[in-house]
Amino acid sequence: MSAAPLERRYRRLLHLLPPDHRAARGEELLGLLLDLDEGRDRPSPRQALGVIGLGLRLRLPGTASLLVAALLIAFTAEPARDAYLLSTGAIAFAPDAGSPLSIWTALVLAPTLFRLSVTVAWLLGARRTALALFAAPPAISAVLFGRGVQPVDLLLLPLAAAVIWRWPAPRPRFALLAAIPFAMLLLALTAVLNRPWSPASSLPVAAVVAVIGAAGSVLARRRTPRPAPGPAAPASPADDPRAP
Repeated sequence: MSAAPLERRYRRLLHLLPPDHRAARGEELLGLLLDLDEGRDRPSPRQALGVIGLGLRLRLPGTASLLVAALLIAFTAEPARDAYLLSTGAIAFAPDAGSPLSIWTALVLAPTLFRLSVTVAWLLGARRTALALFAAPPAISAVLFGRGVQPVDLLLLPLAAAVIWRWPAPRPRFALLAAIPFAMLLLALTAVLNRPWSPASSLPVAAVVAVIGAAGSVLARRRTPRPAPGPAAPASPADDPRAP
């Protein structure tokens, strides 16, 4: 027996919710919506907007968390460009700059290890540690040397927002960790192609990393077996589309 038009339309609308939430509460929420719109052929604007708002509220933190992780990975990959330029002699050594080893350490090794520690800590869930590590150098430089705000410092804002509002950790971790050397290769490629670099040059790399993370998340979700249906969970006011 085919479902009624109202039920079919609501089932399509409920696909705006994350799959795990839909599997756990979808049938319960569907029954509530059908009761509220009993006798109608289409969802009422009020209930439809409630479902849309609930979907945005549940999905946006995860999307924002993935974008922050992608920006951090692009931030980590930036020294790879300097490594290529140093290896090809495009960055000349000044007579008083010290030994080549010290220049490599200052321009490539130290920044890479520092940025890698921030990003890996973030991806592994140590949010406050990563935020403290990221904020320490600009804070110390501002106090000791009067350093102004740099474009990269603006990344502190989404990092702090993720910690304060407890955004979910980006998934899958393996795909995002594996994207770090891939991002390094992309930024080194910009030097190979002699493209001018600016802070905005990392944004396309971040976009590619975000796509990799999203694709990995979809594949991981498809490979994860769904749990057997159990007893329905108790209703929660947060699931009511009419809730503020």
